[in-house]
Amino acid sequence: MRTAISRRGRTAASGALQARGFHFGSPAYNAAFLPAVEVDPGPIRSAALLAIAAQRSRPRQWFDEPVTSLLRGTTLTGGTRVETIDAFGRANGAQLLASEAEMQTIIEHAELFVGTPRDLRSAVRRAEASMLGEHAGALVANQALDFGKQDGVTEIEEAHQANAVEQRLNDLVWQSEQAGQLQIPRRVVLVPCVSNFSHFLDMCRKVCRNLELGVPVIVLSRSHTAQYPFRWAQLLQAELQAQGLDPSLFTFCSADLAAQQRLLRAATAAAAADPASADAPPTPFLFTGSRGLAAAIKVEDAPGMIASTQGPNLMVAFGLPPPVAAAAALSSTIEHSGQCTALRVLLAPGATEEAVQGMFGSTVHGQDAPEYLRAGTFAGLLEPPPTTGTGADTLPGYTSHPLLPKVSYRLVRGLPDPPTPAGAPAEGEPLREHWRQVVLDVASPPAGGDLGSDANADAVGERLPRGWVFPRGNAASLPGTPSR
Repeated sequence: MRTAISRRGRTAASGALQARGFHFGSPAYNAAFLPAVEVDPGPIRSAALLAIAAQRSRPRQWFDEPVTSLLRGTTLTGGTRVETIDAFGRANGAQLLASEAEMQTIIEHAELFVGTPRDLRSAVRRAEASMLGEHAGALVANQALDFGKQDGVTEIEEAHQANAVEQRLNDLVWQSEQAGQLQIPRRVVLVPCVSNFSHFLDMCRKVCRNLELGVPVIVLSRSHTAQYPFRWAQLLQAELQAQGLDPSLFTFCSADLAAQQRLLRAATAAAAADPASADAPPTPFLFTGSRGLAAAIKVEDAPGMIASTQGPNLMVAFGLPPPVAAAAALSSTIEHSGQCTALRVLLAPGATEEAVQGMFGSTVHGQDAPEYLRAGTFAGLLEPPPTTGTGADTLPGYTSHPLLPKVSYRLVRGLPDPPTPAGAPAEGEPLREHWRQVVLDVASPPAGGDLGSDANADAVGERLPRGWVFPRGNAASLPGTPSR
């Protein structure tokens, strides 16, 4: 739930702080998690496979029906036509980037339009239910064909389950505003689409949860894998209109980066200049992506940044028995390393080159996302690989798996170094995420050591918030062993 709330939190009579019942860990917050929602994934998968077949029978559809801007219920078609690129570097459709006149109209809308405190929860939730029900197969199909997502079915399943919780929390927010305990600012919220999980994170959590409280939303197009986010936006617009929502509440902006930056700055400036927004936070920019990019956007364009960021993920294992090794391999290759949960660092005492290679013995490979979707696989190696993938080339300093050249790994004896406060030491290199590449660093402290000791746990914990630095050699060490 990502609704910006103004800082009204004191009673007029006493000035005492009010306790709101939906705060993290409160009884009302905990109660929002039940009852759980049961979802049958079978019909979703079947519908998705039918939708993929239908889409493949019309290979020119996304060229003939390009990505466009959507404003006040109308389609803006006066922009510059460009090709869209899928996750594999292939042209898969067309996009109309907003013309100067269209962009100015969108900017003025962002500057001037303010929502009203109307209860739109029932209407928006009916539209959302149609998206995750009637249209679920099409959503999964578009995502598989554009992003190369193998298991969009689970995302829809998780959306059903998480929506139930977040809708209950939103109910508490609405009730608190009606009771005068807080005020929801209703100037525009901007949502840049994420490459993966756009249906759950963008459509449901960021768009629908704001819309149902009367907060207008502008969704921003992507520079690649632009097709599938636009397709859900197009469908959602139609469903919202069918429920009678003011079409001014939902906008899709198809524009290049420079135009989107203009839009963001204009919306932020307009909110800052509005006396009615004096107690509100800056224009919310609801971002999901890398930490570095989030920080840069916040400094340059979006003081109202609200970000969920991914980083290199760590697994600590006290050995590599088959179940643990299988879990590590699946986590490394999930969505061909295109998910924020993908494993990047494995800490496993006594790990050997043979053990690391053997981890990937059951990794499936050689198929595309629709075939993996049909098989119920979520961690296959995609063929062809995503354009940011390694292919058959080995990254500098890494070893290519002898049977799976798209898998690169590096074995380090001991623990990686934490970066110094001033940056990484000269003899090492900061750990890169390698999005959509299967790249695994394995840190192997000496077998038989007490990895669970307080000293070693502290050594691991010291590295987590600041990142990891991997030395070019194998000089890293556990506490109590020779230093670097």
